[in-house]
Amino acid sequence: MQTRNIRLSNKQKSFIRQWYEDFANGQASSSYLASEQVNALATLLRVPVQPVMDYINKKYINPSNYLPANSDFAPTSGRAHDPKRRPPFQPDYSLTEANQHLHSTTLSLVERYVQACQRRRAQNDGRRSVNDGPFRCTFGCGYRTKRAFDWRRHEETHEPQELWLCLVCSQKGEQNPFLVNRKDKFLKHAKDAHKDGWEPEVVLEMSRVDFRGTFDPQCPNCPTTSDTWDDRCRHILGHYEDEANDSSRKL
Repeated sequence: MQTRNIRLSNKQKSFIRQWYEDFANGQASSSYLASEQVNALATLLRVPVQPVMDYINKKYINPSNYLPANSDFAPTSGRAHDPKRRPPFQPDYSLTEANQHLHSTTLSLVERYVQACQRRRAQNDGRRSVNDGPFRCTFGCGYRTKRAFDWRRHEETHEPQELWLCLVCSQKGEQNPFLVNRKDKFLKHAKDAHKDGWEPEVVLEMSRVDFRGTFDPQCPNCPTTSDTWDDRCRHILGHYEDEANDSSRKL
């Protein structure tokens, strides 16, 4: 049977639309989707790759920039999606308005998750096993650590900058699909919960939500303001490193 003659059901098309809007829309500027993503999506829907790629191409991608699903080459023009890129601060930010491009079900899950992250935490809530080091939480929960990487990761538990919503859980119709802001926790979920042939890294890439977060640009230690989350973190870490150096010189 020729794969181009296979027709997707309305339910399959609806799932592809939701996936594209929630997870792949950030790549629209490149008019290109990684073949691994489309292959995994087709596997999830239990259909050949070509009908899925044809549908995405027809509905979302300019045919002149179409890259076949079995191609090993990326386009030579167009800006590829960079998941590490953080948007600049927006003073009139509204989570709902900034993420209107998400499917309504996904947006509802994201809103609840982010609101839970932003709730003020008591310093004695028992959630922190590490409270020693120069790098302090700027949200007042009492967390401290000796490692800059751990500090930044902790900061993003208060103000998420990236989110992953498990596509496999969603496809299985779970009421509360796994949603998290930490890559390591998502990979653990993919390994533990979806052992039936799914590559955790593929599930991770397909499950990245096109989430647009925010942050307070004002440094808590000086009048400096930052334009991006990356700049904010680098600047605050500079304060902590200076404090640590001053302390070591006094010893």
